[in-house]
Amino acid sequence: MASIIAPPPVRPSKPPPTRRGGKFYYTIHTHPNHTFAVRVTDEATSAIVGFKDPDHAMFVGQMIETHYAEQNEWPITTGQLILPMPRMGDLAFLFLQKWDFEDLKLTCTKNFLNMVSVDNINNTKKGFNLEGEILIFQAPFEFYAECLKEMYERPGREPDP
Repeated sequence: MASIIAPPPVRPSKPPPTRRGGKFYYTIHTHPNHTFAVRVTDEATSAIVGFKDPDHAMFVGQMIETHYAEQNEWPITTGQLILPMPRMGDLAFLFLQKWDFEDLKLTCTKNFLNMVSVDNINNTKKGFNLEGEILIFQAPFEFYAECLKEMYERPGREPDP
């Protein structure tokens, strides 16, 4: 009689937090589950914006808060991002979250998102240019199937007010 041993099913899970070489990113949030994301074009996949420098994340967060205070609406995040110079001190209603790169990559992948990695912000005559790259994350079909299954099985929640 022969027996067959199969590997366990692929299950996305959060790996234990470990120091993986100091690649940290900072994201801007209004709520733990609401992060600043952009779409480079109308057809592009949404991408979480991750800053390598916390001061850059703070600067852009202040610009977003200033825009919201002046316009009473969030900035348009498709295409070119147009924001005013910051006029506020510390962040009032946004906050920064520090991520290990591997954890942020897993979060993006599980949520079908790409990532814009901001390496630097350059001051030019026409404004500020964000320097960096777009990272596209992909995983095997089984990974996404398990993610969707987990989302489907979650108990319903009330919409945010």
